[in-house]
Amino acid sequence: MGLLVVFAAYGVVYAQGLPVSKLSTVTIGDYALQGTYNLVATVQPNELYNSTNLSPGQGTLFAAITRTINVTYACTISLGQTGDVNLGASYLVSLSGGVWNKTLSQSTQSEQQSGVGSVMLTRSFQFNVSQTMALAKRIGTELQYTSPSYMIQISPVITGSLGVVGRTVPVDFVTPMNLTFSGGLITPTGTSYSYVGNITSPEILTYGSTNTYRYVSYGALAASLLLLGISLYYVLMVEKGNEPGEADVISALTQPYREVIASTNSLPSGTSQVSMEKWEDLVKVADTIGRPILEYVDRGEGFTHHVFWVLDGYTTYVYEATLRPK
Repeated sequence: MGLLVVFAAYGVVYAQGLPVSKLSTVTIGDYALQGTYNLVATVQPNELYNSTNLSPGQGTLFAAITRTINVTYACTISLGQTGDVNLGASYLVSLSGGVWNKTLSQSTQSEQQSGVGSVMLTRSFQFNVSQTMALAKRIGTELQYTSPSYMIQISPVITGSLGVVGRTVPVDFVTPMNLTFSGGLITPTGTSYSYVGNITSPEILTYGSTNTYRYVSYGALAASLLLLGISLYYVLMVEKGNEPGEADVISALTQPYREVIASTNSLPSGTSQVSMEKWEDLVKVADTIGRPILEYVDRGEGFTHHVFWVLDGYTTYVYEATLRPK
């Protein structure tokens, strides 16, 4: 039974250690950013191409026959549901020769809309190839540094925030595109970018099962304690029932000498009395003088008084025992 209580107590301790709730992050929406560059190069009439306009995939761009390159940048922001958009874009266009860098242009753009599912930011750029090559040559001559290659870089930086269902997430989207001039060729790189993100919200998750476990453990502990109490009570009652009663005590004293003990209805009188401390002492006197042991029982409320005596002429030897029921 004690082991059952120990297990129940352990169950209570274990249940107390279980989490009632925890802070979790819940996704309430998503968004996607797509940055793309559309290039169209104008070339002079030539023997290689039948068209004077070339798009990516239609042929190699040779610097010697390319006049201009028109670039259209588009950044599309799509929300999984309607929300608020507050974005700003900064555009930096530069010409770099490896160890040197020259800013060609800078511009900004902003977009604010509410209750929309998507927005698009666009910006167009045009580069004159011969002018760009001439500028790079002048810079190299001035610096007395010849670079094997140089490039035009367009660097849009989209910043701001997106809001859905009362939650706001920051946006920081960088999508650089390069036009590299090397070995007489013009090569575009970094023409497409994409990013998918989630809009989250903190939420407190409650574990209902934890309280159930706790209540069950409390009930198990209470039941085990009750059973332990009942068991202890039963054991104590049994032990108490096994204790010798009044009749057993007197019987234990008198049984060996029952043949020489006689019951009377009155106490001795008219003699001097000698009180004996022990029952055995009274038995020795009876044996010594060869007299019987007389017994008188006085039953009162809540007690029983036994008087044993041995009469020797005018002297009475007395042993008394008062018993009270348990």
